[in-house]
Amino acid sequence: MKTTKAGTIVLLVLVVFIPWFNMDTSNDYSIPKVSQEDTSFYEVYPCKISLTEFILSNPESIYQNHFYFRPDNRSSIKCFGRVSGVTVLQKGLETQFFISVGTSSLINLLLQGLIWMVLFSLIPKNKELETRKETLRYKNLIILLISYLLTFSIYAESRFYEKNMYLLDFQETKSYLLIYLIFILLVKNFVDIFVSRSENLINYLPYIYLITGLFSGFNLSFLAVVFLYYGFQSYLTGVKNQTFNYAYLIISVWWLFNSRGSAFFNVGKLRGFTSSIFEFNANLYWIIFTYLLIKGILRVYSLNKESFKLSIFTKNFSITSGLLLLLGTLSANFPIFNFFSYYFLGLQRYGVESKTPFAFSQDVYELKISWRGIFPSSETIGEFYGLCLLFLLFYIVKTSNISPIRYIGIFASSLGLYFSDNRTAIVLIFLSTLIYISIKNGRSLKLVKLKYVGIISIIFSFILIFITQSSSFSDSYKFMSDAIISKAFIFKKEYAISSFTSFISGLENSNASSTIFGFISVIGYLLNRSEMWGLFVARYNPTYSELLFGTGPLNFGQLYGEIPINSPDSLLLPHSSILSYLVFIGLIPLLLLLFLFLKDLYKNRDNIEFVIFSIYIFVNIFKNDTMNYFSPFVLYAILYLLVRNKKELIFSGKSFIEQ
Repeated sequence: MKTTKAGTIVLLVLVVFIPWFNMDTSNDYSIPKVSQEDTSFYEVYPCKISLTEFILSNPESIYQNHFYFRPDNRSSIKCFGRVSGVTVLQKGLETQFFISVGTSSLINLLLQGLIWMVLFSLIPKNKELETRKETLRYKNLIILLISYLLTFSIYAESRFYEKNMYLLDFQETKSYLLIYLIFILLVKNFVDIFVSRSENLINYLPYIYLITGLFSGFNLSFLAVVFLYYGFQSYLTGVKNQTFNYAYLIISVWWLFNSRGSAFFNVGKLRGFTSSIFEFNANLYWIIFTYLLIKGILRVYSLNKESFKLSIFTKNFSITSGLLLLLGTLSANFPIFNFFSYYFLGLQRYGVESKTPFAFSQDVYELKISWRGIFPSSETIGEFYGLCLLFLLFYIVKTSNISPIRYIGIFASSLGLYFSDNRTAIVLIFLSTLIYISIKNGRSLKLVKLKYVGIISIIFSFILIFITQSSSFSDSYKFMSDAIISKAFIFKKEYAISSFTSFISGLENSNASSTIFGFISVIGYLLNRSEMWGLFVARYNPTYSELLFGTGPLNFGQLYGEIPINSPDSLLLPHSSILSYLVFIGLIPLLLLLFLFLKDLYKNRDNIEFVIFSIYIFVNIFKNDTMNYFSPFVLYAILYLLVRNKKELIFSGKSFIEQ
């Protein structure tokens, strides 16, 4: 066993390093240092020197932060691992060097896929493979279906891929045939690896924050193959969830009929979990993808819930937290490491460039600069660190056991949470710890409820008294309640007013509606969301039916392409998963999900772990774009199912809570 693992690690090291030694042995020219005054060598000799040769000639590029290594996915296969060009830019007083490194998209599929399969093979195999025959049903057919679906995604979003593929004509069938054959090879081998390790899949879920698994140059996540496999299997074996199937089919028909026009979207840091175009074929792909993803998550949970062990899960949570912090620090301080982490981990965004995670803003006194490490969102990674602390809390209080690896998890997560500057997560973890420890120290849940209800009632009483007796506060409340719509009118163009802006403006005629929206606006102001939510109001231009049922899952094209506004240059997301999913699925499905969530919360009100976890994720989903990323979407969904049914949470052979 140890020999096999050692061989796997050696193979991984070879695969990681060999491609960057692709030297041109037919030439004997000397390689000059790159400089601001002269980059002519790299213009005359593109794709002639390897990345390794460039680094040896320019050793300062390893650690100086004005060097930026970027993959050139459009380069030829021969150019892979070589420098295809150098660009010099002047930013203020700083001279920046952008080094393009050849990384052909088709080779990326094979190389990155091989690396992730090798990493996946390090997960322990099932103990009793013969008892997992249900995971093998229709395997070969599903492999072909997944490969076809992924190939169809290339066709559906061909405009995105035209700039990332070398010499591939997307008007010719043979181009898609080549991609289809590559996908069959990848999916076949990946399925063979993970089926034999399916029992341990849930216990290793935290690592999806570390290895995102995005192919460079593609809008695809390799890790999604796992859930697509189980999704197809769930459908083909007739797993019972007919209500969901029929409801999803009906609303999908509406989404497809509504897929008119063509609106493009810069996927940016959402790459791999959002559509690059609002159009019929793309909408069809993402509708099928989302359906299979949800079915796959439910299938993974139902098949593997009894294999879940909180001891292993919190151990992997702790290791992931430590690695995220370490890799984020290395990426921030070493440009070449930033490139390698982006490529080999399949990240959605390059690692943060700020060398010190302790930095404060020079413009605003004592304002902490959020630090995200290698994750695309500082707030979302802050939620991850908070979630790690939460599950470590559950485990430690229950077992009274803290191993060295969990000490690392506590330290790394606490530090990472501070670096992310996610103050909401910090407050929630602090309150959760107080409440949970109070309950577990022998106090009855009823007494604890009365205590905290009493404290909250006193606080709100003082607030109400202050509001009624302070005209200045009333003026402030009026300002905050108008903050979102005021921002929306700043961003809107006079000739292009969204229907949602008009709708919100019309609420002034209804006291009840204006009060509700005003309260939401106050919350947005207090959460520092007025600008982002104002941008959303200015952009969102639904018809009445689109407001009720959305325009299709994971598709921002219509939102960002329909109404021109006076917006900042950077892409500002709504900063609320609720608003994002209002665009995707509409108001009625959202209200239905909220009803089911509140029903679950009430039904399991005595399950303190579920209540704490649910409130934690709901608050963060409300104020952040968390559910627009593949990793938290999968992790939150599976953990929600597990914690809701806490009898299934098992570690050391014992139930999570002794009944």
